[in-house]
Amino acid sequence: MRRNFSRRVFFNNVEKIDFQKELNADQYVAVTSPPDRPALVLAGAGSGKTRTLTYRVAWLISECSIRPREILLLTFTNKASHQMLARIEALTGCSPREFWGGTFHSVGNKFLRIEGSAIGLEPNFTIYDTEDCDKIIKKVVDENFPHFFSNKDNPRAKLLREIISYARNTRVSITSAMAYRFSWLETPVNQIEEIAKLYDAEKRASNACDFDDLLELWLKLLQENPEILEKYRNRFANILVDEYQDTNKLQCEILDLLASRGNLSAVGDDAQCIYSWRGAEIDNILLFRERYPSAYIYKIERNYRSSPQILKFANQILDRMPFDDEEYRKVLVPAREGVCNPRVVCSMDGASQGRKIAQMISEIEMAGRYGYDDIAVLYRSHFQAMDLQLQLQYAKIPFVMTSGVKFFEQAHIKDVIAQIKFVENPKDRMSFLRFCRFMPKIGDKTAFKIFDKICEVSALNTIPAWRAIKDKKVLAKVPSASKQVFAQASEDIGKLGELIERLKNSESPKNETEKVEVQTDFFADLAHSAELDKTAEPHTEEDCSLKAIIKCACTGWYQDTMKTIYEDWQERAEDFDALLEYASKFDNFDDFLASVSLEIDDAEGRESNEPLSRVRLMTVHQAKGLEFPVVFVIGAADGLFPTQRSIDEGDVDEERRLFYVASTRAMDFLIISYPRVSMVAGNFEMRKASRFLEDIDRSCYDVEY
Repeated sequence: MRRNFSRRVFFNNVEKIDFQKELNADQYVAVTSPPDRPALVLAGAGSGKTRTLTYRVAWLISECSIRPREILLLTFTNKASHQMLARIEALTGCSPREFWGGTFHSVGNKFLRIEGSAIGLEPNFTIYDTEDCDKIIKKVVDENFPHFFSNKDNPRAKLLREIISYARNTRVSITSAMAYRFSWLETPVNQIEEIAKLYDAEKRASNACDFDDLLELWLKLLQENPEILEKYRNRFANILVDEYQDTNKLQCEILDLLASRGNLSAVGDDAQCIYSWRGAEIDNILLFRERYPSAYIYKIERNYRSSPQILKFANQILDRMPFDDEEYRKVLVPAREGVCNPRVVCSMDGASQGRKIAQMISEIEMAGRYGYDDIAVLYRSHFQAMDLQLQLQYAKIPFVMTSGVKFFEQAHIKDVIAQIKFVENPKDRMSFLRFCRFMPKIGDKTAFKIFDKICEVSALNTIPAWRAIKDKKVLAKVPSASKQVFAQASEDIGKLGELIERLKNSESPKNETEKVEVQTDFFADLAHSAELDKTAEPHTEEDCSLKAIIKCACTGWYQDTMKTIYEDWQERAEDFDALLEYASKFDNFDDFLASVSLEIDDAEGRESNEPLSRVRLMTVHQAKGLEFPVVFVIGAADGLFPTQRSIDEGDVDEERRLFYVASTRAMDFLIISYPRVSMVAGNFEMRKASRFLEDIDRSCYDVEY
């Protein structure tokens, strides 16, 4: 059905808008694109993407006779949806309730409530959260594969859910998902495929959906019911999508069905596609014209956020990006005056990097122009922020971790420390309970029974608990489903106990002096090396060193278990290098353990009295869509940013886009820092500045050593 767009319809204050006056030339052309022809708006960072979208809605209403109820507006987060609809209401006077607007999942939920009966879904269906889904998966596995979780190499319920979810959102088989995203798992694919089917059947029997169902069943509804598809094709005169570069295959297929007549307005930035790890498909935006041959492609490049110097720096990052289609190449144009060049700060190691940044933040705040809440510190991976957190605490600079819990609050760090605490203090029931929680069929009650038996064997035989844990009488108390993993854990706990005992017996002034001299020489060698000699023998400590203790607690049974629990186990494992580097600062075991305990206690008890003005610490992924007057980007070294994994795999394109996102968060000041030395697999190695920095002309930034 072809619409007549000639009649003007006024809603409240829409008729008062002078679109040409309120928009720049690029925005105006994009906003006024014909509503019945597909349009892709490539919006550079800070170019007024939200403004363009909201004015597009106002123009559709005032100039194209389209009523709010005939507009479908899709976003990726509830926050973005609420902000967008609130701005539209302020601009047009139209209530958010008049639109079909929200996240993909919320709109999918609305579709299924109205039309779901066509595919056998009752309108009062329940939506399960992730915790509910994990419980259902555990239930179907226990009922159908009773020994599945007894095998320590098999994924736990949470990771099973993530495998199934990734396959559904990327529209690939479980086999392909396992090969591409979860290759470390050795579980037979046919077992996971069967679990996925049983999980789905359990939801259907309960008239329930998980979050992925809201999209997958929405697509199924449209594919299997042509009359329903036609109904909504006719209903929506225009479909607008925000952050189009973040769509996955499933979302894209839904859009292609609904907007098959070309009434799609998509806004996004291929240079900010940074979520492939959770299924985002960059080809959705890069191949837009292949799916919509008649599409107009617009670019809005005037940046209202950053200084000219920061944009010159960012444009150089863009220049190094591969563009198969030159139509996608953008050049950010400044709309404001600048202050100074970005700065690149080189530090000796993570601790000195943290000290420098803490000092710079203090100086910025004392100068009076900016408060702490004007400052953000961004990093590629969570572990890179540990040294900085400690230095900010020492300097009494208030901060908040936007990207998650503080370093010593993280579950996997606490798990490692719990093993060490148990060996050191065999009466510590809670530490024992903490690292037992991963073992099948061991709940609190069973764990305490095992603990009591360990204490009994220890007292009876006058041996430490870390020896008693390996006794047959203890193993007899362990459920059969856990015997294998408990036996491995008890062996590792025994090794840990031996290391701690030997270290504490060996600690003496002479030994400590020798150890300090070795470390001093090592750092001196690194400081004067242009590049670490990869053929040389790595720096090692004695087997009973503090470093060996930490490595023992981080590896073995616990690392094997991590792989079956966490999809991001490799990123979590990187945190252990940060813990090793932290431990290297201590001369004896007791000081280390006391410091860690105090850090954990301080982190858990500090939140209630936090000041309102705080420095924000977050990953670059968390910072997308935000802006700050002062931005620090730390850890900008090869192997850290880009990650070593991306370098080894020969695919750093997404890392480059991530670096671009980080740089374009800054409004006035951009400071990029990297350490020359960091811990890798327990050994200190030399770092070079990120290849992304090396690609940028030196005139675009100042260097400070």
